[in-house]
Parts: sequence; structure tokens; C-alpha cells
Amino acid sequence: MAKKKKNVKHTEAVCRKVDAAAEMSKLGLKLEDDLAIIGFVFNHLAISHLTYLGLNSINQVCRTYAGLDFCIFTQHLMASCIPPLCPVFSVSDLSRWHYYPLITTSIGTTIEALASNAPVIYHYVFDLEFIDKPHFESSDLKLAFCDPRVRVIVRHESHKDVVETEFGIKVCGIIPDCNVEELAKLVLTEMKNGN
Repeated sequence: MAKKKKNVKHTEAVCRKVDAAAEMSKLGLKLEDDLAIIGFVFNHLAISHLTYLGLNSINQVCRTYAGLDFCIFTQHLMASCIPPLCPVFSVSDLSRWHYYPLITTSIGTTIEALASNAPVIYHYVFDLEFIDKPHFESSDLKLAFCDPRVRVIVRHESHKDVVETEFGIKVCGIIPDCNVEELAKLVLTEMKNGN
């Protein structure tokens, strides 16, 4: 009787599947899960500290993980400081955004996102832009931080103290330097927990 041949391709496929499952589990996803989609809303994609860190991090996550997709929305369509590896839309397209969370990056983008149908909006406070800015209406500030759909994430512990004191809310996370992997992990964990 002849020896049974090993199926090398099958063994390689199983190894790839195990590796993919391990990578996805870092974000709280499983291979059987539906594609997770998260939207990011920026003021613009031109050169700034926030957009550079954000786009760089989004591209890194796009290269590393399967099962997670991003869409970027921007208030001002300009040349991007880093070519994104995901689609870019105008904020006017937020009107068609359903079921998926949004991560906003400023007071203005949070106000824009509140006009969408997004069930949860994560306001990522990169800078304390409301300090010494009399042009912000207090009603807009309150809306951007205190609306029931808004959850606030800050970049630094000192930002957390100021935001919690100023608005009387609890910050749901501290994630430095627009780390998209950590932001996605927090958002996906909250979604799975039904928050």
C-alpha cells in the first residue's frame, strides 16, 4: 500500500488561518465575525500633527489586520499629507453612514457627526481646542462633549482631568497620539459589550 502524501498547501493554509485568527484577536475580533467598519472624521488631511499621526496609524492597521475596514471623512478636501489606504469622503457623505461607529477628531467634526445616523460617536480629544477660544458657542461645546451618543477619549491624563471637570462627564479612555489600533480595540470592545 502506498504512503499517504502530505498536503503541503493545506498545512500552509491552516497556518495562515491560525496566524490571521491570532492577529484579529488582538482587536477583539474572530475569523467568523462580520467585517468591522469604523469611520474617522478629520477637519482636513493636510499636514498637521493629528492628521500625520492618524493617517500613519490608519495605514499601519490597514496593512496589519484583516476584518477591519476604515472610511475617512473630511470637512475640507485637500491633498493628503500621507496617501491613505482606505476611502476618503466629504463630511456631506456622513448622511449615508449607518450602524457603524465614528471617531471624530475635533469639536467641529463631532457636531457634523451628530447629524449622521451613527449610533455612537467617539470624540477623540487630541488637543484642548476649547480653551481660550471665545468663538465656540457654549451650546456647541456641550453638544460635542455631553450628547448621549458621544463618548469622549483623550490623548493625555491631563486632558482627562480638564474635560471631566469642565463638562461633568466621564472620559471612556486615554489613548496617546491617535493610536488607531488602540482606538479600534476600544471601539470594537464597546460594540461587542453592547455599549
